[in-house]
Amino acid sequence: MKLVLIIDETRFYHPDFVADFLRTTPDEVVAVGLVTKVLPKNNIAAYIRKHWYYLRAWEMAKLAIQEKIAALKDLVAKKDRAGRFYSVRSVLETFRIKYFEIEYDINQRVYIDRIKAYAPDVIVSSNPLFFHHKILCLPSICCVNRHSALLPSYGGLWPVFQAFRHGEAQTGVSVHTMVREIDEGIVLAHKKILIERGMTIADLYVRCFAESSDVLIRALDKVRAGDFTPDAGATETSYFSFPTKSDWAEFRKRGGRFA
Repeated sequence: MKLVLIIDETRFYHPDFVADFLRTTPDEVVAVGLVTKVLPKNNIAAYIRKHWYYLRAWEMAKLAIQEKIAALKDLVAKKDRAGRFYSVRSVLETFRIKYFEIEYDINQRVYIDRIKAYAPDVIVSSNPLFFHHKILCLPSICCVNRHSALLPSYGGLWPVFQAFRHGEAQTGVSVHTMVREIDEGIVLAHKKILIERGMTIADLYVRCFAESSDVLIRALDKVRAGDFTPDAGATETSYFSFPTKSDWAEFRKRGGRFA
C-alpha cells in the first residue's frame, strides 16, 4: 500500500516512533506531511505556557532542559550514538522520505491538492489536527489515526493524563479508522500499558510511543487484508479536552507527576 503520514513535529516521542515505523513497515511511505504549527486551541505547548502554574517548578525546568538538549543534539547530528532521533525532520531526511510542512489547518486547498497528488491508499495520522470530509476521502482505502489511549475510552486531548487522574490501572495505544467525529471509528489494533507506581505522564508517553509502531503495523496489516473487525481496548466511551483546575487537583491528589 502507498501511505502518506501526517505527523506532528515534536522533539519528544514522535521522532523515534516514525523511525521505528519506517524501519519495519512493508508499505511504501510516499510522503509525510510535517505539522509544524498548531492552533492554540489544540496546542499542548501553548496550554502549558498559559497554565504554567499547574506544573511544579522542577517539572517546568525538566521539560525546558530536555527541549534545549534535544534541540542541540538535533543540530549537531541527525541522531545520537544510540540511534535516537530528536526531530521528525531528521528522521525523514535520514530515510530520504519526501515531506512538506503543514501549518494550522490541513484542510486548506494547498494541502488537499498536495496529498491528492501522491494518490495514497491510506493516510496515517498522529497529530492534533482536525480532518474534514475532503481529507478523509482522499485515500483509496481509509485514514487511520494513532492515539495514546484504549479507545473508545479517553478520546480527545491529554488521554494519558486523564487516565491517570481517574485512577486507571492501565492506558495504552489504539489505531483506528478516522471518521468525522474525533477519535471514533473502528479500533483496528491496540496495546495495553500498565500504569505502574511512580511513573510520570512523560514516562507513560514514552511507553505508549515505544509500542506505537507495532500497533500501527498490525492495524495496517488488517487494512491490507480488508479486515475491519473491531479490536477495541475498552468498552466505555469517553472524551476529554484540556485539563481544568479541578482535573489538576485530582491528578495531584493521586500523586501524579507530569515529568
